[in-house]
Amino acid sequence: MLPFRSNIPRIADFAFTRIDGEYPTRARATEGGHVVVAGKNYGQGSSREHAVIAPRYLGLQAVIAVSFARIHWQNLANFGIVPLEFENPEDLAPIKVGDEVVLEGVHEALRAGRSLSAKIGEREVAVTHRLSQRQVDMVLAGGRIPLTAQAV
Repeated sequence: MLPFRSNIPRIADFAFTRIDGEYPTRARATEGGHVVVAGKNYGQGSSREHAVIAPRYLGLQAVIAVSFARIHWQNLANFGIVPLEFENPEDLAPIKVGDEVVLEGVHEALRAGRSLSAKIGEREVAVTHRLSQRQVDMVLAGGRIPLTAQAV
């Protein structure tokens, strides 16, 4: 993968393939973006920007996890991906690959407070975010670069 580091479409072919070989294909086929649901310490060992850029290129809009690795969590916000955490970590257990995730009113909820509701499969799940106001502005703008461009 390293020889492709400046070729984002090619790097995206490898995104998450060690745990889900069909992720890049499924992500490309999903119109309007998608959400990844994960366990503890999501992004651990993935402090390089490419770990966020490749899934973002494939349409990743949000990650719902039990917890996040610190640097990766910041990189998600930098690239406009909403990092959300389960209020109840046990809500992860019944979720299966392919379950539909619906997040309604995310922009308003990010502006208004910390709690949101997600529908995953047939269940309502409480999620929360730890974003600062600066990070909320960044995510809502689509990332650090679009936010900076707005200020020019």
